[in-house]
Amino acid sequence: MKTVAIIGAGLCGATAAAKLVRSGHNVAVFDKGRSVGGRMSSKRTDAGYLDMGAQYFTARSETFQRQVQSWLEVGCVEVWNCNTASLADDEGRSALDSSPDQQLRYIGTPSMQAPVKAVLAGIPVLTNCRIHALQRQGPGWTLIDDSGARHTGFSSVLLTVPPAQAEQLLVNSGLPGMLTAQDSLLEPCWAVAVRTDATTSPDAIFCQHPRLRFISHQATKTGRSRCYVLHFNAEFSRDHLDQPADFWFGQAVDVLQSALGIEGVIEPVAAHRWLYASQNPALEPPGIIALPDGNLWLGGDWSYGGRVENAWLAGLDLAANVIRYGNR
Repeated sequence: MKTVAIIGAGLCGATAAAKLVRSGHNVAVFDKGRSVGGRMSSKRTDAGYLDMGAQYFTARSETFQRQVQSWLEVGCVEVWNCNTASLADDEGRSALDSSPDQQLRYIGTPSMQAPVKAVLAGIPVLTNCRIHALQRQGPGWTLIDDSGARHTGFSSVLLTVPPAQAEQLLVNSGLPGMLTAQDSLLEPCWAVAVRTDATTSPDAIFCQHPRLRFISHQATKTGRSRCYVLHFNAEFSRDHLDQPADFWFGQAVDVLQSALGIEGVIEPVAAHRWLYASQNPALEPPGIIALPDGNLWLGGDWSYGGRVENAWLAGLDLAANVIRYGNR
């Protein structure tokens, strides 16, 4: 029986793993993080979870709608009944306007990674394991992690990590690069969580702002801490990428006070730097990248333009490539 190694335990890797198991393959999943989920991760606090990455997801294709329905039925996903608004900034003057729509938005419960955990149920996952290099041995692959440990016996390898990380892994392995513009395909984002007793009525705020991309109030999300989470846009995050957390807490306080008119104490809770967050709209999504002669494939949400749904679709396509070509 063929054994497949999947590097990256986000939704893409999880989806590929589950489809391969259903088709009769053995699968092992590796991830450098402490838990599964990737950018669909929530930070655990004493007061509940904080969604520092993806704030919600949508379902546009019929196939993903069916998947979401199954998650709804088992209770690891629910509809986020949020009040939406837009925040515009015109020469330093901010305007917050209600902007209701009919879009269904979903969240994992009690945390964003709950559906990823459900998909990976029963599948071996090794966390806190950063794969440093790949080594071709005859028809198969060996994975070498940062500690020097060797994981052997894989017929195929799927890389479901961000493109820049995948490219570095290929370099470490002495393999030819397979990606162009890998450093700029995904853009950075600083995410900042703060707590205040004051709230505004919208809990999902889409921003056209010199600094901001999105503001979420977590109170209407099951299992979450009552905090604001601010996602700073790619340009502002890139310009201040190496600033310490205190800088970002200061930015968050300034925005909430100046743009949303929030008064009173605003308490810093958490700040997280995502080096590879949102899709760069100026670049064409590359699709699934294949080196089928070596049974090696790369993919992720970035393959098809970002979004949680595209991570799931890319996982299905990666698994399909293994099933189609992996026995050659």
